[in-house]
Amino acid sequence: MADTGRRLAAFGKTTVAAGLGLFLCAASASAAPDWKLMDLRAKLAALATALKTDDAARNLPVSALVAGLGGHVRHTARQSTGAYAAPAGPATIGWTDTRFALATLSQVHGGEDNLAVVQASGVNGTDAIRVESGVVTLDQLRGRMTNRFVGRDIGTGADLLRIPLVIGEDATLRLGPGDALMLSRSDGAFIVSYGRIEVFGAEISATAEPSAANAEYVPFIASVGSGSVHLSNATLKHLGFGNTEKFSGLSIVSYPTMRPANRTVIENTRFENMVTLAVVGVTDAELHDNRFFDMRRNPLLLSHSPNARVAGNLFTGGSPTNAIRVSNGSGGTEVTGNVILEGSRAGLLIASGSDNVSVTGNLIWRRNGGGVKLQDVACARVERNVILDDRQKGVEVRNSTDAFVHANTIVGNKNAGVWVSGQKTGEVTYITDNLLRENGSGLTTAAGAAIALKGNDLSNQFPRLLDGDITRQFRAVVADLRGETPILLDAGGAVPTDRLAPAACAL
Repeated sequence: MADTGRRLAAFGKTTVAAGLGLFLCAASASAAPDWKLMDLRAKLAALATALKTDDAARNLPVSALVAGLGGHVRHTARQSTGAYAAPAGPATIGWTDTRFALATLSQVHGGEDNLAVVQASGVNGTDAIRVESGVVTLDQLRGRMTNRFVGRDIGTGADLLRIPLVIGEDATLRLGPGDALMLSRSDGAFIVSYGRIEVFGAEISATAEPSAANAEYVPFIASVGSGSVHLSNATLKHLGFGNTEKFSGLSIVSYPTMRPANRTVIENTRFENMVTLAVVGVTDAELHDNRFFDMRRNPLLLSHSPNARVAGNLFTGGSPTNAIRVSNGSGGTEVTGNVILEGSRAGLLIASGSDNVSVTGNLIWRRNGGGVKLQDVACARVERNVILDDRQKGVEVRNSTDAFVHANTIVGNKNAGVWVSGQKTGEVTYITDNLLRENGSGLTTAAGAAIALKGNDLSNQFPRLLDGDITRQFRAVVADLRGETPILLDAGGAVPTDRLAPAACAL
């Protein structure tokens, strides 16, 4: 912990060497250095480095990890709502057929990868433990099952599940502080729940040894239909395989005909080396103050899941695609106060009919892609975010209606600070009160229709102010680098406007 403390202390310090390097970069672009941004870059680099190498740092809450970032991220720590309570009596436990659980998952997601599950779990035939009713704990499973089905991992001392476990609609799986459950990869273990999963201060992970019958298989947890999940101060590691949401590590999948009785809440939890946390068809999900490390696909997926709240989470590591993906009609979702460090493609993707989504107060740094992408949505709001040093665009708006990009700090991105393309004729994108500096260009359009501009600070935007099909209108911007006069800009010219926010959206 002493070493962790030293590393965290480094978040608040800017070295002379780092400062000099950033000053020289800024000078070469003919822009005066912004010392606050230089300090922020140094803190983010120190934080990302610590989280790559220091397991103790990964166990710290998000509030502690981002404390040194000052006012650059709108993080509000929330109290955990999960509290472990011992069950009043024993659960009713029996047996079921593994294939029934797979059939339910396949109703929406098809049969892809089902064979891998059947092959891996074949050592148990088609048998699975089923909790019919009541609350089951690890103590109960350990006491009522033979070592063949629930044993101990020699290396860690954790409980070892060697057979699939199914939680019925009237049942709850409850793990408490100090519990550790490992799912045996070589035995094809997994958890499918139609009831409730509660993990408070406990850990669930997968063993490393592959199945002899199917080496691709990795254990997973799936909450299905009427099922719901409450994770609080938990840890989930090394789970998930394949290309579908159903086996992604932790999937929470609801159907129109099978709605959960309880809300899904995931808070203050550590996710590591999983495929994806997939929330599909779930309304009003709450996901806050979680840490995501080295996820194997996009760390957090919301699909067909309206009115979710995604707040105060931290994402880091080499994930190959979007950190947060809000898609397929997940409208009304709030994405706020998250910190996204490195990884590939856009940090936040809001897409496919996910209308009226707000993206506020997030910090996105050094993505091997862009910052925020809006695609095929209406009334999206991107406000008061810090989008820094990404390899592509800061904010991208594509084929989206009434997008509102307001009061963001968009700096050092290799492509455009704001990119607008594929817009319908007559569409207006609203870009107001943003700081744009040191991006490849300040604003770029490609069939961008009209752009309402006011209050954007481009006074230190180098090398290009404008690019794309509005390039010839640069005089309207050069004459007013701080945007004091509102204008409506398109490829044909610029005219004064008082239309600075979408009238059809509730902002």
